[in-house]
This record gives sequence, C-alpha cells and structure tokens, in this order.
Amino acid sequence: MGKRVEKRPTNTRLSLIQAATRLFGSRGYDQTSISDIARDVGLSDGSIYTHFENKEELLLSIPNLWLRDAQAEVIEQLFGIEGTFNKLRKFMWWFLRYVQKDPDIAKVTFLYLKTNRNFTETEEYQSIREVYSVLLDIIEQGMESGEVRADIKPYVARQIFLGTIEHIIIRWLLKEMSYDLFDDLPETFDLIANGLAAPRNG
Repeated sequence: MGKRVEKRPTNTRLSLIQAATRLFGSRGYDQTSISDIARDVGLSDGSIYTHFENKEELLLSIPNLWLRDAQAEVIEQLFGIEGTFNKLRKFMWWFLRYVQKDPDIAKVTFLYLKTNRNFTETEEYQSIREVYSVLLDIIEQGMESGEVRADIKPYVARQIFLGTIEHIIIRWLLKEMSYDLFDDLPETFDLIANGLAAPRNG
C-alpha cells in the first residue's frame, strides 16, 4: 500500500476517522464494520468508499490526528531542560501523558497498528519515527557529553527505552486502564537511567 498524499483530512474524512477511533477503541477493530462507522456518522456505507478504499485504510489513517503535532510538542516540552537524563525523564513522562489524553487512539496504535505490516508504509509511521528520532538525538548528545556510557549503540539504548515505554502502555491498555499509568514510573526510569549512565570516576 503506497503512502497517502493528503495530510490534513477534510471534514467528512475527519468525522469518519473520529468515529472509527471511538468504535475501534471501544469494540475492537475486528468487531467494528464499515456499516457501524457509517451509521455513527450518519452516512451510507457506499459514501465511505469515496474517502477510504476499505476499513484497513481507515485504520491506518487514525494516528494522523494524534501524531501530526507530536514532534513539535515534544521539542517544545524539552526546551530549556539541561542534562541528558532530565531530558529522558521528561520525554518518558510526556509520552505517557500524551497517550493518557487520547486512550482510544493509543489503543488503536499500540494494539492494532503495531502488528500491521502496511502501517510501516504510511506517513503516520514516519511521524512516529520523527518523534522517536528526538529520543535518539538526546541519547547521542548524552554520549557526546559523557553522561551516557560510550560502550553501547545509540539505537540499542533507544530500543530499550522505547520498549519499556511501549510495554507500560500496552499493559495499561490491556488492563482497561484500571490503574494509574504513572504507577512505579520513577523506579522504572531510575533502573533504565542507571543502566545507561556512564560510570563515574573514582
């Protein structure tokens, strides 16, 4: 599946994406039909196909709204923060808070899209990569400053950091958000930070 050119959806597309987000999030992707989405928006089944080829394309469009401004927002959140581990801590808290504010979109992204091969070919996936590139920059800058240990690959460090974040999110979503997403987060962060920190002299 090729990349879609349209970046900002029209009003009808926006309504369909929002309806699909609610229904996929509450019922599940497989349990939601095109007819359900059309009914929610007040359209006929056939009219949906003038905007999306099929249900999967609609699914793949959902992160557009969520991720469109994410990179700019995280850069803004990190402005003025000194120190690699202060930046990493802020990134982790910001990302989880970003998820917490839109749990339906997060559920679609982390439970349905992460295992969809076609997702990697979309503009939305590239938006995720752009957000994650901010994290890679922080780690590389930490290596240059001597705060992060030099005997690990930056990509491996990022993979460990993101893997932890995604595990926290997926478990929270699978548990129907029945507890605070930030439970035990300080301890979790400290464990990661201790593993990444360069050894102190003396």
